[in-house]
Amino acid sequence: MTRTLTLKPVLPRTKRSSAIRLTLLGAAAFGMVGCTPETVETHVFPTLEECTASATGDSGYSSRECSEAFALAEVAHAETAPRYNERALCEEQHGGECVADPSAAASGGGSIFMPLMMGYMMGSMMNNGRATMGAQPLYRNSTGGFSTASGATNLNGNRGAVSLAPSNFRAAPTTTGAAPMTRASVRATGGFGAGRTGGGASFGG
Repeated sequence: MTRTLTLKPVLPRTKRSSAIRLTLLGAAAFGMVGCTPETVETHVFPTLEECTASATGDSGYSSRECSEAFALAEVAHAETAPRYNERALCEEQHGGECVADPSAAASGGGSIFMPLMMGYMMGSMMNNGRATMGAQPLYRNSTGGFSTASGATNLNGNRGAVSLAPSNFRAAPTTTGAAPMTRASVRATGGFGAGRTGGGASFGG
């Protein structure tokens, strides 16, 4: 069953080094040490500007990290955003405006539609002994919440902080060049925000 996690207000915490290396994280980047489950303190923002404005000395992140994480989220958006064969279907699944996929138009692939990115989440974790930050785009879902591109991580809003398992930062499958979702495939998966990739529970990894 899909669960939606409630964000909490951002609280000040000790500042990290601004030298954290940011990268798009794939499945190989995630692991467990012993039997202790790892959690990632995740910050969620509707815009780059809001992240930058809140990046103070005690926020735990820098304006540079805000910008780099946003750039990573934009790359992930272009590669993994949910894509549909009808604009109306896209708007139904995302509760708002959808646009034509520019990559499909450029390749002459016909009309494919994708939702606008409505925010992003970023969080740092240890990867092979180094602090690494992950970032994922967020999309509005049909229930009024926000989900990552896979539809498997669901939040009640696009502003605040929450602790997540590292698996919530796994890159979604690439949808560029793949067949877009149809009404039949949406019905089969339960719709966006219900884990369209079949990736399991919304939280806990």
